[in-house]
Amino acid sequence: MPQYFDTIVSSAESGMKSAIRACQAWQYLIGKASNRQISRYEELRELMGYPTSNPLGGILGCIMFYCEQNGLPPLTIIVVNKEGVPGEGFTAEKLVNYHKRREDVFNFPWYKLVPPTMEELRQASL
Repeated sequence: MPQYFDTIVSSAESGMKSAIRACQAWQYLIGKASNRQISRYEELRELMGYPTSNPLGGILGCIMFYCEQNGLPPLTIIVVNKEGVPGEGFTAEKLVNYHKRREDVFNFPWYKLVPPTMEELRQASL
């Protein structure tokens, strides 16, 4: 029987919800990165079915910290606001380096990596 993220999140303890959604976002973001595309917060919000973008901070934080802790390019740098840059919560890189680091993300072989588990993403954000 297939599992759905909405179902898993609805029964998860509060500390795991962002990590579960981070696992979902990881798949989406590595697809975007492999296609050399950015994503707007609004797109990600709609994909996950949230009425506002507020929950994305914790979700993207799990991924950002995981990348930092494991020496990976900052995958969440490709999620941008209406001005075309990451929001205030993105602290993995200075915006002056945005274009170079975005290229690092685009050029990284994401599909060769075994994706992080939900627990690894949760631990990274603690």
